[in-house]
Amino acid sequence: MYVSAERNFLCAVDRPDKLKNLPSPLFTFLDEYDGARNLYSKGISLPIGNAIFEYDTFNKIAHISGKDYKLRLSEASSGFQSTVPLYLVTKYLAESLQREDDPSIKTQSIEEQRKLAKEIERIMNDPDLSEEVRQESLRQISARYRPSCFINIVEEPEQNLFPGSQQKLLHSLLEYNNNKSGNKLIMTTHSPYLINYLSIAVQGAALFKQVLKSTKADELTEKLEKLVPIKSLTNEEDLVMYQMDEENGIISRLINPEGIPSDKNYLNQSIRHCNVMFDRLLEIEEEYHI
Repeated sequence: MYVSAERNFLCAVDRPDKLKNLPSPLFTFLDEYDGARNLYSKGISLPIGNAIFEYDTFNKIAHISGKDYKLRLSEASSGFQSTVPLYLVTKYLAESLQREDDPSIKTQSIEEQRKLAKEIERIMNDPDLSEEVRQESLRQISARYRPSCFINIVEEPEQNLFPGSQQKLLHSLLEYNNNKSGNKLIMTTHSPYLINYLSIAVQGAALFKQVLKSTKADELTEKLEKLVPIKSLTNEEDLVMYQMDEENGIISRLINPEGIPSDKNYLNQSIRHCNVMFDRLLEIEEEYHI
């Protein structure tokens, strides 16, 4: 599933299903979001703000509620509007792989996979099909088969979130990615916080392997859980990171010294540059006794 940075647009209005001329990826995402809203309509906890998501299926209006408030999602902060569709669709699709008892979903044999590939190729190469008909046909085909894994492609998961909320959202994305072997989580980000939180999840996974061998495994696991949820730990061999230089557009792979993402990445270097600039300002102040 491709989760675009424009996802918050779907929450800025009460009836996104009434919108026309949406970009194809956003339209496909809306289809999954609609299924998630209906499935979790009675309420689920969100990973940020100690808030609850609820959906009025009759009036098709989403709400966010807390200890002393309840408001429409369309009136909530941009952070909620960005996080809710991402979290709901991620949870919805990741957990759909676990719903073995759903009679509408069936596993695929090799022969079925071949038929599916041919059917998709026919639809994609048919010049007489409009884009709307093509997308609808692909969705109908997808509904007939049970996928073997969940590939989650997320643009800017940190969008409009405080650092602490970024951490909680990342943990939830990692947890659902760890649900099933073969799942993939692909993210693009401009947040140095996410990079550092991901590094902590990797370090936590390495530490957890040692903790399990300890005579104090239960006690140490409890302490580790308070820092990084065990279900969100990420093995170093499962992580690959790239960075793009904004000046020349060159994409390069980051090295992982001792399995941990390098601290010498573009985002952290930008923070260091700010610190250097601030130090120089202080030097000028001291030199001239301002």
